[in-house]
Amino acid sequence: MRFLLPLLLAGSVHAVETRAILQTYCLNCHSTDKQKGDLDLEASDIHQEPHVWENVLDQMQLGEMPPKKEKQLTAAEKKQLTDWVRGTLDQIALANAGDPGPVVLRRLSNMEYTYTLRDLTGVESLDPAREFPVDGAAGEGFTNAGAALVMSPALLTKYLDAAKEVAAHAVFTPHGMRWSASTSAQDWTDEALARIRGIYAKHTTSGESGQTVAQGIKLDTGTGSGRLPLAKYLDALQGRGSADGLSPKYLQILREALTSTKPSVLLDPLRAKFRAKKLTAADIEPWQQVLWRFANVGHIGKENGPKAWQEPVTPLTANHEMRVKLTSDRDATLYLTTTDAGDGSEGDEVIWQNPRLVAPGRPDLPINGLPALVKHIETQRARILASTEQCLNAIAGGKDDADPVLIATWREYLGLGTTKLEPLLTKKMLGTPDYNFIQGWQGEQALSVLANSSDATVRTPGVMKAHSVATHPSPTRASVIAWRCEKAGTLSIDGDVSDAHPECGNGVTWALDVRRGHTSEVLSKGETKGADVIKLGPFENVRVEAGQVVALIIGPRDGNHVCDLTAVNLTLNDGVKTWDLAKDVSPNILKGNPHGAWHFLSQPASLEAAPDVPAPIAEWRKNPSPELAVKVRQYLEKDFPLNSPLLRGFLNDRPDQTNPTDLNAKAPSVLEVKIPAVLANGTEFVVNGELASKTSGSVQMQVLTEKPDASKSLVTGKSETRVKNGQWSDNNLVTQHSAPIIVNNASETRGRFEAAFDDFRSLFPIALCYTRIVPVDEVVTLTLFYREDAFLKRLMLSEAESRELDLAWEELLFVSEAPLKQVDAFEQLWQFATQDAKPSAFEPMREPILKAAAKFKEQQKAAIEPQKAAVLAFAEKAWRHLLTEKEISGLKAFDPRLMLVRVLTSPSFLYRGEKAPAKTGPVSPQELATRLSYFLWSSAPDDELLSSDLNDLVGQTRRMLKSDKVRRLALEFGCQYLHVRDVATLEEKSERHFPTFLDLRDDMQEEVTRFFIDLIQNDRSIVSLLDADHTFVNAELAKHYGLESEGEWQRIGGLHAQGRGGILGFAATLAKQAGASRNSAILRGTWLIEVVLGEKLPIPPKGVPTLPEEAPADLTERQLIERHSRDENCMGCHKRIDPYGFALEGFDAIGRARKADTKTILPDGTAVDGLAGLRDYLLTKRRDDFTRQFCRKLLGYALGRSVQLSDKPLIDQMMKSDLRFGTLVEHIVRSKQFREMRGKELTSKP
Repeated sequence: MRFLLPLLLAGSVHAVETRAILQTYCLNCHSTDKQKGDLDLEASDIHQEPHVWENVLDQMQLGEMPPKKEKQLTAAEKKQLTDWVRGTLDQIALANAGDPGPVVLRRLSNMEYTYTLRDLTGVESLDPAREFPVDGAAGEGFTNAGAALVMSPALLTKYLDAAKEVAAHAVFTPHGMRWSASTSAQDWTDEALARIRGIYAKHTTSGESGQTVAQGIKLDTGTGSGRLPLAKYLDALQGRGSADGLSPKYLQILREALTSTKPSVLLDPLRAKFRAKKLTAADIEPWQQVLWRFANVGHIGKENGPKAWQEPVTPLTANHEMRVKLTSDRDATLYLTTTDAGDGSEGDEVIWQNPRLVAPGRPDLPINGLPALVKHIETQRARILASTEQCLNAIAGGKDDADPVLIATWREYLGLGTTKLEPLLTKKMLGTPDYNFIQGWQGEQALSVLANSSDATVRTPGVMKAHSVATHPSPTRASVIAWRCEKAGTLSIDGDVSDAHPECGNGVTWALDVRRGHTSEVLSKGETKGADVIKLGPFENVRVEAGQVVALIIGPRDGNHVCDLTAVNLTLNDGVKTWDLAKDVSPNILKGNPHGAWHFLSQPASLEAAPDVPAPIAEWRKNPSPELAVKVRQYLEKDFPLNSPLLRGFLNDRPDQTNPTDLNAKAPSVLEVKIPAVLANGTEFVVNGELASKTSGSVQMQVLTEKPDASKSLVTGKSETRVKNGQWSDNNLVTQHSAPIIVNNASETRGRFEAAFDDFRSLFPIALCYTRIVPVDEVVTLTLFYREDAFLKRLMLSEAESRELDLAWEELLFVSEAPLKQVDAFEQLWQFATQDAKPSAFEPMREPILKAAAKFKEQQKAAIEPQKAAVLAFAEKAWRHLLTEKEISGLKAFDPRLMLVRVLTSPSFLYRGEKAPAKTGPVSPQELATRLSYFLWSSAPDDELLSSDLNDLVGQTRRMLKSDKVRRLALEFGCQYLHVRDVATLEEKSERHFPTFLDLRDDMQEEVTRFFIDLIQNDRSIVSLLDADHTFVNAELAKHYGLESEGEWQRIGGLHAQGRGGILGFAATLAKQAGASRNSAILRGTWLIEVVLGEKLPIPPKGVPTLPEEAPADLTERQLIERHSRDENCMGCHKRIDPYGFALEGFDAIGRARKADTKTILPDGTAVDGLAGLRDYLLTKRRDDFTRQFCRKLLGYALGRSVQLSDKPLIDQMMKSDLRFGTLVEHIVRSKQFREMRGKELTSKP
């Protein structure tokens, strides 16, 4: 090898002289024999190892070689040697210009790996490399350099774990795959729900939310959203509003319907208003409310249940019952109104059938007999008043010396007869499935009285204590446990009530009363609260006669009888004998009903206790005497209305009972009916209406309290939908119309109205879709997801939108596995229904649910192939090349999720592999797209880049530089170039000295990032990095800088006037190049020399003293450094470093402005003062150094390697450009270095 240097230097006098210089000053240490520092200049060929001679040149320029203790070159010798090395290197650079550089197998950096996965999946929250070891920097100081991106077994394990984690975010659908930010199936379901609701919300509006009460619990029926936004469409069609955002489809449908000439009893009035441009939603909504109702869908599909959520209702009837409550204490006038339903009065004769007054506990009173009845009752009232004392004294003495009819009237009123106890429970319960000692009497819908005859406390599922009695009401009937008195006397009564199943349900109502005939005295009443035991009494000296009853009533609260098993006991004592319910009944409850004095029966849950008699009469009842009888008569003389219960019996004995009670009329007409006050208050007027003809006619009949105008138009009326009492498994929804159209069933007229209603409903649903989707309108819901959006699809959506909605629903059912879960839900509901309802109501649902589950399993199997196809399409993007048949078959051998793991752990994904050509030449289009994308976006190429003509690479480059993804270039290039990429996580600052730093460090790095984004996207000159008069701040960073700015991030100018501007004034650069508790002019100076200007500094010698973290009290930070720099070992470097740092002494260790000595003299003798002076110096005397360094860094980042000698011509071209960022990038992407790859014949070349 020794012959290489002589050959190199032979051939000229200049060569001979240069060889002599090397021999004299260099080869003593760096010969083939000695090779000090592993450097052999004797054998090194500058053409083969130019990088060695570049380093020689650097060391000579730095004054490091020859070492100071060795013989030094004269100025002429140094010039001759450096000129020769530089000239030769320039020749080599030109000869090799455009060399792509060495071929290195490049692994994706941690951030490239992260960004690539985020782009491939669309999940920005992915952070798969968070547990990876930090990437080292190489090349030009960046973490994307191939030389630093090594692989190890430990890292490979982390890649496997990360791949599994990422694959867990894949959501497999019936037609392929999508990605989610979550790994939870419930979240995937929620995302599918949100997608569907998003489609719904685009075309609907909100309205009044509806509620239903099921088993006493208020539940949402889902009517608050999904409504037809009718007002917007009417406004748009009539020129009152914009059509923007509205469905063109529905606008056309609505326009055609409102301009049609086809007759319609409902639409014609609307069309007239539309022609006058006065039609509003208020004109349509009343008919919507009449023609639609909303049902519960939590059990949809059950026997006799609703067929849809939004159900059509038809206000047509052949016979209409009308009821009006009368509450006034004055005479009432009612108006029986008949109208012709808007279609003419032909055949509109009607019959008002049996108009009557109805009240609880008395016979119905026909209207036509009321005047005579009033006279009759007045007569009987006079008779009673005249004989009050005689009758009461006769009853008290047990004599019959008064009118027997009047005596019987008084005895019935006083409750002196036997109280009826019916209906008794007659069905025996011989035991529960678990306990044969729990027996009792029962009725329908869990109505029962039970007893535990054992010594054990058990659950049934409520708690039955040993030797106890419990009872359970039904939704519509209360349970009654009654004790009948055998002998007149006075009683002491006490007892207790408690919820035996407090874990669920809403408790029960309870009451304890004494029943005397038809009257009742309530001793106590209330509702249970949790497991609290409610004590009843004691009630002392309660007077009872033979045949009278003490009753304990347990009722369902709000009609909800779920978990209503109630533990009860009742004890009565007459001074001689004690009756104890539990002791008497629990040993043998099935002995009979009645069981001795105890009776088990039921009554309507809503039945109110009969009112007791007034106080004077009650006193006489307790202690009959002539004196009290006088007081009774005196009371009645003052307060004895004709509707008194004492006169009730005479209502049956009314005159003229055989007179006709029907009224006839013809539409339009109004009949007046007057009702006397004495009979009106507390009653209800009831009448039925129908057509007189059985073949023709159509009318509306109403009973009004105010006189109306005769009308020939169709009356909308009102509708009321309510839930009637009954078993929760029944369909208890009923709708009543205040003004239905009365027509004959199966008549032509009925058909005409039904068609008109159908036309209206097809055009004007209240709701377009059920947006809740997940029903919560039943206590135990069976329907997991309910879809009702036919109106939305028919009226609003295009075919593409309908397809999108269908796919969203398919995905929802698939990812949630709803058909399989429905099977379990059905079984649970069935078991629940066996406790207190009719499980057979759900039997029609069983087979469809099982068939749907079986069909879904087949769908799951069928979906595997499209899912695998989706993974293969993903793999092609992830691997950045077309898949081979071998790769496809290898992947398809696994299930879809494991396929993803294989894709993400393959070298084809983890490495940016490129196929080396035989000879140096262009890379493939896909490889070139990959290079460009990883350069600008740190990620795989997007579809547009892959499908573009890469002859227009510059056009794609410009597009990509405008993208938001250049934030990555700002971070990975810009922040790494300035050495501030880690400021956001910097923890080296003293919290005692700088308590605000931790809160500001994110903002500091964000400022730099935003500055570079602005530089890139707006194609600014890179010189603006030095001379920019603007930056980007939020309120917190502005305060840190002493600037005025509020709110979120914004661009602000005028920084030069504030002593800032450009990279020299960034808090991030100033804080990073400073100590933990004080400034460091050394760090800042080094950063300026090496990072900004591209000069090289020698490694500090050993034994250099360390500066203290805080300056002594008698020295400033600058004085401390100046004293340190006078050290003989440090002086040489610090003369170059410190002046640059001193110019930035006007900023503390976290970049805040401060007063300090910032005057300094730079190494070339230039005097500067502060940041402004330093900036001017860099822009004038060192501009080329700055721009060359930036170009070098940008090129090194783009190529992922160190800049080499052959790159010098490209950098020279970049330097001659306008220095705009985009121009520099375009120079790079046009270059051979970027577009080509070394051939196999040069793979060993350095």
